[in-house]
Amino acid sequence: MNYLLISYKNDSNIGIFGCANNKIAFFPKDFEKIEEVEKILKVKVENIKIWNSNLIGLFVCMNNNGILLPKIVLKDEIEEIKSKSNFLNIGILKTKYTALSNLIVCNDKAALISPLIEKSNLRIIKDVLNVEIEQRKIDDFNLVGSIIKVTNKGLLAYRDISEESFEFLKDFFKVKNASIGTVNFGSIFISSAIIANDNGILIGEKTSAYEIERILEALGFV
Repeated sequence: MNYLLISYKNDSNIGIFGCANNKIAFFPKDFEKIEEVEKILKVKVENIKIWNSNLIGLFVCMNNNGILLPKIVLKDEIEEIKSKSNFLNIGILKTKYTALSNLIVCNDKAALISPLIEKSNLRIIKDVLNVEIEQRKIDDFNLVGSIIKVTNKGLLAYRDISEESFEFLKDFFKVKNASIGTVNFGSIFISSAIIANDNGILIGEKTSAYEIERILEALGFV
């Protein structure tokens, strides 16, 4: 099986608490389902904190080239992350907005950046992730990372996305697979309930069978 239904402390919004690429996964210090996650994602799980918080997936944005962190990350936390992922670039964004995964969505080809991110951060994003970048809204959403999940294999966008935006995303991220859908029984905030890399997917356990089918299709596992 290439997916796992999962929660953290009975919260089905698993994407808020963890993140992964094809090399490593980060979860809170007290996360216990390490063996199950490593089996699905086929990477080592490392336990960290951001701003003494468990909201790892909310604060961190990464691809296989680098990791972006918010300015609130503590010095000892930065050192711990560096020691556990010294094979990745690390950049700290100087923006008042700290929920980076809601503001930036990326794979190894491109990064889409919310207009809320100050332009002074764009060079850091480009250099750390080593991808093409573009700063724009998707339809009326500034929080572009909240309504899109993308890997190198595919893309899932929120169900009400315009045809123009959907076609732009497929071309921009250069993915073969793409679809629209929801998570956690109707939520349009895709990234809150999905952690994915090119090997597998973690899905919030309240997600319905129909939603799971759409997720697997969109991210290239069907």
